[in-house]
Amino acid sequence: MTNLTQIAYSGVRASQIGLSVTGQNTANVNTPGFSRLNAVMSSVSGHGSLSGGGVDVTSIRRISDDFLNQQLWRANTSQNYYSTSQQYLTSLEGLMSGDGSSISVGLDNFFAAVSEASATPDSVALRQQIIAEAGNLAQRFNTLGGNFHTQLTSLQEQRGSMVTEINGLTSNIALLNKKIIAAEAGGADSNTLKDQRESLITELSQYASVRTNTAADGSLSVSLANGQPLVASTSAAQLSVSLTPTGEQEIGLAFAGTTFSLSQDNLGGSLGALYDTEYQVLRPNQDALSDMAEQFSQMVNDTLGAGFDLNGNAGQALLVFTPGSSSNMLSLSGIKAADLALSDSAGETGNNGALLALLELRNQTITVNGNQVSVNDAYAGLIGDIASVSRQNAADLTTAKTVTSQAQTQRDSVSAVNLDEEAVNLMSYQQAYQANMKVISTAKDLFETMLAAF
Repeated sequence: MTNLTQIAYSGVRASQIGLSVTGQNTANVNTPGFSRLNAVMSSVSGHGSLSGGGVDVTSIRRISDDFLNQQLWRANTSQNYYSTSQQYLTSLEGLMSGDGSSISVGLDNFFAAVSEASATPDSVALRQQIIAEAGNLAQRFNTLGGNFHTQLTSLQEQRGSMVTEINGLTSNIALLNKKIIAAEAGGADSNTLKDQRESLITELSQYASVRTNTAADGSLSVSLANGQPLVASTSAAQLSVSLTPTGEQEIGLAFAGTTFSLSQDNLGGSLGALYDTEYQVLRPNQDALSDMAEQFSQMVNDTLGAGFDLNGNAGQALLVFTPGSSSNMLSLSGIKAADLALSDSAGETGNNGALLALLELRNQTITVNGNQVSVNDAYAGLIGDIASVSRQNAADLTTAKTVTSQAQTQRDSVSAVNLDEEAVNLMSYQQAYQANMKVISTAKDLFETMLAAF
């Protein structure tokens, strides 16, 4: 009877643990990143008994698939790359195509004012209109240049914030590694700690593409896709951002007493998106806008410089280009209406030879990004390129969101809590518990019957 009772008691204990595990799963059904648990049971051999020794719970297994986690992290990295890029692309596309800041609209207005003065080039009012439209055009260049500068500043601030976030995440992952190592060495439960660690890696994967490797002691190392370390056992790397003399940002990585420059090429995630957006979109277009302003102002000034004003004096510059300036790259020289050299012959105030040459500038080509195009076509080309990149990025973002959703679903199909399944487990463990209690009761009755027989 004693052996039967022991077997039943082991069944009761196993059922109690199973019920506790099911309760833990059910309680955390809405906990983000929770991986469901499973009580692993095995039969116990009997000591000199043919009936065996009952059942034992050998471990509480955490249901997690490393491949599915890696797949989710990669999808998360890709989605955040396109999402971060799209913020800047959408803003830039809207700004450059808006009538209020469009260079094309400004050029049309300027040449319209020049054309209107062609019949009466000595009209002070019409000359003043040319100067006014030139000022408006310069302001459009400055507004766009200022917005490029603002976006670059915002991007650099965002990069600094991301680096701070990454440092916090890697430090916490290293701390969790330390706790997990201690827990597993002491035989304590480390499942909750592992869930927390995976959640932190999911957050980290937003910023850059990461690779992980689990050690025998339970710790997990994290590195960038190019192999540079972020976390190794209980040690975490620290990233830092510094400015170069040219105003660009460099990222340094300090690990194990060594600091080296971090290559930002192919980082992936939001951090990689910032680099690609800065050097493939913002800076090239900022430079192209500056080239347009410089070459256009030079053409206008050269044309006017070859003419004569109302007083028969040689022409003066209308526009001033300031190299290296974003918000003041183009400005008026300050000349008066009478000083505009619209005549190609001294003393002929009604002559419009220089004015017609000025009007022809709308068809004259400049060099932008290695292409010979008119100023209007150059700006239209910039807008077209940005719109094309933006559309493709938006399409890639839609695809990335779908892939991430699928990866999350696949991960959840293995690791997330299924209430229907837990309900079945609950009933199963409850029935097993009751059945084992019935065995104990039966063993007791048999024992009392045997005692009564003597």
